[in-house]
Amino acid sequence: MRVIGWRSGLAGALCAALIAGCAAPALRVAPQAPAVEAARPGECHPIFYKPIGAPHPQRIALHGPGLVLGGGGLDVKSEFVWMHDTVVGSPSRRGGDLVVLRATGNDDYDRYIYRLAPYHSVRTLLLPTCSSAATISRAAAIVEHSSVVFFAGGDQADYVIWKATPIQEAVQRLYERGGAVGGTSAGEAILGHDVFDARQDRRRDTTSRNAVANPYEHLISFTYNFLRFPPLADAITDMHFVTRDRFGRTAVFMARQIADGRVRRRSQRVLGIGVDEASGIAIDKNGIGTLLLQGSGGSAFLIRGGPAEAIAPGSPFVSGELTVTKLSRQGERFDFRTWCGEEPTYSVTVDGRRPDREMYSPRDPYVPPHGARIPKCGAL
Repeated sequence: MRVIGWRSGLAGALCAALIAGCAAPALRVAPQAPAVEAARPGECHPIFYKPIGAPHPQRIALHGPGLVLGGGGLDVKSEFVWMHDTVVGSPSRRGGDLVVLRATGNDDYDRYIYRLAPYHSVRTLLLPTCSSAATISRAAAIVEHSSVVFFAGGDQADYVIWKATPIQEAVQRLYERGGAVGGTSAGEAILGHDVFDARQDRRRDTTSRNAVANPYEHLISFTYNFLRFPPLADAITDMHFVTRDRFGRTAVFMARQIADGRVRRRSQRVLGIGVDEASGIAIDKNGIGTLLLQGSGGSAFLIRGGPAEAIAPGSPFVSGELTVTKLSRQGERFDFRTWCGEEPTYSVTVDGRRPDREMYSPRDPYVPPHGARIPKCGAL
């Protein structure tokens, strides 16, 4: 079993990891020799690891685009296989250059991914928050010649600082020319239209409990217009969803977009995507998402909401009715164009005026109640 992805912050120019929020890998491989020497204590510089596989990228006709939303924790092996097959157009043909982007950690992913699918090459670019503009531009040039980008876990605050930089623009162009973009944990959180950026909560996590108690608490902040993927329009993503009980905070994040005037459509709807650990959603070029699991017990939740009944600074949050579709079996699908899935669909409300264990109705929002309806979705 392999777990990759640490939730960590950086302390100024030291770029030292502060918080470890995931288990260490059960299996570690020896890191490939980096392209630059390791940082000495007190220094901070990026590492452009040498590629595993071919030393130089290869331009190919891309058959995407595609997206992968990974919920964190145990990696889903089939996500990396799916991204290869999507961009190459064949499960057996060697091709596609995958770049792992991360702000902390090492190159553990490289050999692991290269063994899962016949990529042309896999390499990690480690870009701490102290990286210079010239370094970011150099990394962007590598992304420009790749066909898949995967954001590792860590801290989304370390990624959103790339907004309006060459690397953010390179990732956007990669998707638009038919490549695949994926991420796990914090790397998944930055892929939505609206991003909970975690800039204020490096030392204390934003939980459902404190978000529902005060939907404008100082820990909650957002970044907008980071990456733009049509299947995720009007959507905010969240990870470790069931494991860390994040339904309440996601409901707050959704309602904030309407209350703060970020949603301008007449429908006043906002969408939420919650993916649990050892789970992922792979979204193809037609906007059809497929649930991918590592083992059993994983899940994903697709949530539609409107204006809250009560949302104000310093006061308990009360949601309107939220419509939830739960995916829980390997291969279940969801149409992101029509926001419809032929799986159990039910209503949930969140009320911060109630005791913590009773703030949800039904009491367990992660279990579809008896009689949950199954929509008919046509294209699925």
